[in-house]
Amino acid sequence: MLRIIHTSDIHLGSKFASLGKKADAQRQALKDSLAKVVDHAVASKASLVLITGDLFDSNFPSPQSVSFVRAQLARLNEARIWTMILPGTHDCLSKGSVYVREDFSHNLSYVYVFNDTAVFTKEIPDIDATIYAKPSGTNKSTESPVAFLASATKSATTQYKIAMAHGSVQIEGKSAPDDMPITLREVAESGVQYLALGHWHGAQEFSFGNTIAWYAGSPEVTYQEGKGGIGQGYALEVDVMETAKVYPHTQETISASSSGSGLLSVGVKPVKISEKIVREVDIDMQIYENVENVVYELEKLADLNCLLLVNVFGFAESAVFVDPEHIMQELEDKFFSIKVKSTTALKLPEVTALNYPEELVIGQFVRIMQKKLEEAQTPQEHKMIENALQIGIAELEGKNVLSE
Repeated sequence: MLRIIHTSDIHLGSKFASLGKKADAQRQALKDSLAKVVDHAVASKASLVLITGDLFDSNFPSPQSVSFVRAQLARLNEARIWTMILPGTHDCLSKGSVYVREDFSHNLSYVYVFNDTAVFTKEIPDIDATIYAKPSGTNKSTESPVAFLASATKSATTQYKIAMAHGSVQIEGKSAPDDMPITLREVAESGVQYLALGHWHGAQEFSFGNTIAWYAGSPEVTYQEGKGGIGQGYALEVDVMETAKVYPHTQETISASSSGSGLLSVGVKPVKISEKIVREVDIDMQIYENVENVVYELEKLADLNCLLLVNVFGFAESAVFVDPEHIMQELEDKFFSIKVKSTTALKLPEVTALNYPEELVIGQFVRIMQKKLEEAQTPQEHKMIENALQIGIAELEGKNVLSE
């Protein structure tokens, strides 16, 4: 059996400007997350650690961050755990890359960095594995980082064939064509048992055909919008084995993958690394009516490990002033961080058609809705149509009162 620990997108050195006085604590949390991943690799007797891009937030990390990474790699080397590092988009393999300036494998025989754009393969005979990865010299590219696998893996003689890639699985509306595109067909035709993905910050699966493929996501909260899958705060424990092994966990993948030496199974188990969570809450002012009610409701969610994102929207009465800064100040000691965005609009006075010319779209809308008001059969129906009229006018006027 080959046990792999897969991690990615740690982003050491992130500025976290939006976190204010909590920025230093979160930068330290990133370092702690890497140390915890190493702890787990050693404790679980892993044979291989894969870091699939964006270990650093930029190609110019501080000397302290570089020294810290060297120390963690030395721990893995001492435990004789092979460690593969792939540059990402933030720390791409450009001329000024940190992986060009720094030799992270110096005196560490079990550490290998894919720091040559002409070398895509690393064979490791002592664990009977071949690792494939294609580093990019830029942070944007329309070239797939996995297209080469279908032909490259045919000549492999090792039992285990594992690939690493930093890019975006192509999903309409979610993936840009210049963001290192990866198609599901390329995943299926890759010829590897496990494809370790990086770039997306939420741990999630994109297996296709006989290839098991996962994004590890970030082991610590990096960017508040970095969600998807089961979220941030995980590393993946991956077992490639000859016989199926069932994990007593709800978050798992057990699948079969063909190989030249017979049928292999791949088990993927997300391992919780960080206690922090990102939570997003929508607040409709038509329901909560005043700011005091909003603060009261949000206080119920108090959690010092939570980065809370609040979207306040809808209509507020003229006497109500929604101040995001006030809400954040009231609750800042209840959460690790809280950000409030308001798109509320003042409720309009009684609408009359005279205020909206008939030849305009908004005028036609008002007249249609007023007719519906006149035909309403119940107070509830009248209220619903009245609210729709208010929202429609606000949207047509470009006030954007609906939650995004």
